[in-house]
Amino acid sequence: MTELLVALVVIAPTAAGAVAWFASDRHAGRLAALGFAAALAAGLLLAARVFVEGPLRAFGGLVVVDALGAYVLGLVLVVATVAFAGSPGHLAHERAAGRLRPHDTGRYYALLLWFATGLAAVPLLDNLGLLWVGIEATTIVSALLVGFARTPTAIEAAWKYLILGSIGIGFALLGTLLLYASSVGVLGETSDALAWTRLVAIAPRLDPAYVRLAFIFALAGYGTKAGLVPFHFWLPDAHSQAPSPVSSLLSGAALAVALYALARFHLITVATLGPAFSSTLLVVLGLLSLATALPFIVAQGDLKRLLAYSSIEHLGLATLALGFGGHLALLGLTLHLLSHGLAKSTVFLAAGRLVAERGSRRIGRLGGSLVRSPAAGRALVLAALALAGLPPSGIFVAEIAILLGGVQAGWGPAAGAAAAILALAVAGLLFHVVRVSVGPPGRPAGEPPASRRWALLLGVPLAAVVVAGLWTPSPLAAALGQVVIVLGGGRG
Repeated sequence: MTELLVALVVIAPTAAGAVAWFASDRHAGRLAALGFAAALAAGLLLAARVFVEGPLRAFGGLVVVDALGAYVLGLVLVVATVAFAGSPGHLAHERAAGRLRPHDTGRYYALLLWFATGLAAVPLLDNLGLLWVGIEATTIVSALLVGFARTPTAIEAAWKYLILGSIGIGFALLGTLLLYASSVGVLGETSDALAWTRLVAIAPRLDPAYVRLAFIFALAGYGTKAGLVPFHFWLPDAHSQAPSPVSSLLSGAALAVALYALARFHLITVATLGPAFSSTLLVVLGLLSLATALPFIVAQGDLKRLLAYSSIEHLGLATLALGFGGHLALLGLTLHLLSHGLAKSTVFLAAGRLVAERGSRRIGRLGGSLVRSPAAGRALVLAALALAGLPPSGIFVAEIAILLGGVQAGWGPAAGAAAAILALAVAGLLFHVVRVSVGPPGRPAGEPPASRRWALLLGVPLAAVVVAGLWTPSPLAAALGQVVIVLGGGRG
């Protein structure tokens, strides 16, 4: 049963993408929806089984899904659902504007399916070498999606993303090879010398020098994919130029998957060297990301670039939580990843619709959006308020937990600095929210009123973020607890 579910998660959307690539524009969306629906059902069932039964193994140990992997798998599938649901509206606008070529619809859906499949495959794999292959595959596919509009700025952003992402993932490969060299010295040249479960078990016997270098290279490599400063230069361009549904998947899921890969290396490093080395590096890069994103958030004039720098801020906070360690900070991290994924995927879709209706990405020209573009304007404002960390929202609860957890874990000065930066970022985001919502109205909307389907697409994820700040259902609380056990170095 487990092997069948894993196969459906990977094979169904991959095959559907291959068919959609050659399908007509009329049928491509339906074929993609069928393939993704099969993967979604199988993936959520697989994740649910992990939380009920414990870690699952398949294909001779090539696939091992623990609570952390199941949680990230569920996050990827949920955010991908939002991105797929928002794609027909985006493509319809592009078609009406005359920017789509023949078969572009099928190719868009094929690339989006393959991108989501690569992200979903990463948390299923126990082998760190294959995990690297999965993330490298997502880099290639997502670069094509970033440049999908074929404008000069989109192509430039895609090249920057591909080049910097490939350099970063090259560092991650070197880190993986160093870890393999250390493992071979203990296990010999076995097929599971890069299996994460084996590496954690033998971590105290690994060569500390190799592990130290491996983590540094993994931090540079997967930190590039996660958009951490100073490896973040590709992110504002890529997220702002990609189609809005792709931006949703990039920000809400791809960054979290890169952090997941980094967390696996962090856990091995902690088991080998103790927490001080890798935790200190994570805290430093987390604070640096927060501090660097702040001025760009405050002084930003482009709506989608504002959201991109917000992603850098939030991944910096998540990295900080991973470095803090401790039950409370890690609990905040798990809730933050889910809440950020839902809010950010929604806000990018709302921003894309707003830009399409108003004809500009400049914040100064989007004033009065609550009146001119009520559906997109309201969703954008509510999602931005949630991303700012205002109550009631899951992000507010997560941020409080992370900061208090940092104090509990002995990182009081770092937690205090993060709190000050977050407070300033809130002020910056609120300033832009006011400009967009109640500022001077710009040009009239060029699109008809939003349908109930669109309002539902934007409203459900935001409602979930708000509910997460008020109440945690017992199944979700139990799942979060199991994820925290894994992140804390246990088995879940």
